[in-house]
Amino acid sequence: MTIGENVRAARRARGISLEALAGLVGRSKGWLSKIENGRVRLERRSDIAALAEALQVSADFLLGGPAPEVRPERRHYNLVPLQRILMDAAPDDPPDIPTRPVELLRADLNQADMALRHGDYATMARLLPALIGELYVHAAADAEPDRSEALKLLVLACGSDGACMLRHLGETNLAYISGERGQQAADLLGDPIWRGAAAYGRAHARSSANKPKPLMIAPRIADEVEPHIGDDPFAHQVHGMLRLSAALSCEIQGDHRGADDQAREAARLAEPLGDASDAFELFGIANVGVWRTSLAVEAGKPGNALEYAKNVNPRALASDNRRAALHVEKARAHAMLDRGADAVQELKKAERLSPTQVHNHPLIRELVAAMLDRAGGRDLRGLAWRMHLI
Repeated sequence: MTIGENVRAARRARGISLEALAGLVGRSKGWLSKIENGRVRLERRSDIAALAEALQVSADFLLGGPAPEVRPERRHYNLVPLQRILMDAAPDDPPDIPTRPVELLRADLNQADMALRHGDYATMARLLPALIGELYVHAAADAEPDRSEALKLLVLACGSDGACMLRHLGETNLAYISGERGQQAADLLGDPIWRGAAAYGRAHARSSANKPKPLMIAPRIADEVEPHIGDDPFAHQVHGMLRLSAALSCEIQGDHRGADDQAREAARLAEPLGDASDAFELFGIANVGVWRTSLAVEAGKPGNALEYAKNVNPRALASDNRRAALHVEKARAHAMLDRGADAVQELKKAERLSPTQVHNHPLIRELVAAMLDRAGGRDLRGLAWRMHLI
């Protein structure tokens, strides 16, 4: 079902008329009718969030999970071990398993992080369960400094890599649990910068259209972290990613000025840092440009989005996922401008870089389905076929 069809199903289940629902979200009856009938796309997360709130359903319901046949090739890996270690153990309740030295676990985390950057989820699914389980043991049983090092690695393994991978795979509930485990580790560590790093992971474990509380409080978290950043580059990177999260939080709530202020502050923070390949969440000039492109799309300003995108150096993004995200946002901007052919070409570029991310992206699935109804073309049909939309 399309997002519009899900809106109609939820509206009818709630016994709400078209006119009443349109009034609740500040839109016209005609606009809502076109959404439900697939004649207009829901392009902005803020609109999806408003409809979800009015209908008293989660945005996940409206977005719809990826169809089983378009989930990644599960025959190549198994998420059950990761599910078990996240749900049945914790940093203060470790499993009874043998462990390797923390130094070796740090090497495994580096390997998992590189796999994430290249969309190699099979490697991540193989590495993360044992890595997280063994770090739980070190965090609970070791003396300093190994205990603190294990907790820091847990923040990155659970809050960054694990949550991101699971979100890309459509496993949003498990992604949220992974983010929670990262936050537990940060709380045990007691360091405000690492608490901020964990808060970033939690903020993005679920779709932002749900207005998840960890994302909605990002402006406050960024303000709390700021006095502690000092001259540590990692602290500046965490602070910068929290400012970008705060911008998204503001944008989704309709605070365009607040979003612009937060994004400009992030750009200011990135300027002296440049683009380091080992930066936290790749915070730097190029990634800020990707975020500002996305924020402009969310604000309904596709022309501005394409201007921001034009200034991004893709080679400075040390991640196929982030390069793909840039092409995805350019595709959304082109679609808003009724440039369907350009949108398809951008989506093809994104798909080559990160097929799982593109195939499972609910807004992209909606966009491709809508374009398919209005136009044909070999490239578009091929993309839709690979997404199992036809």
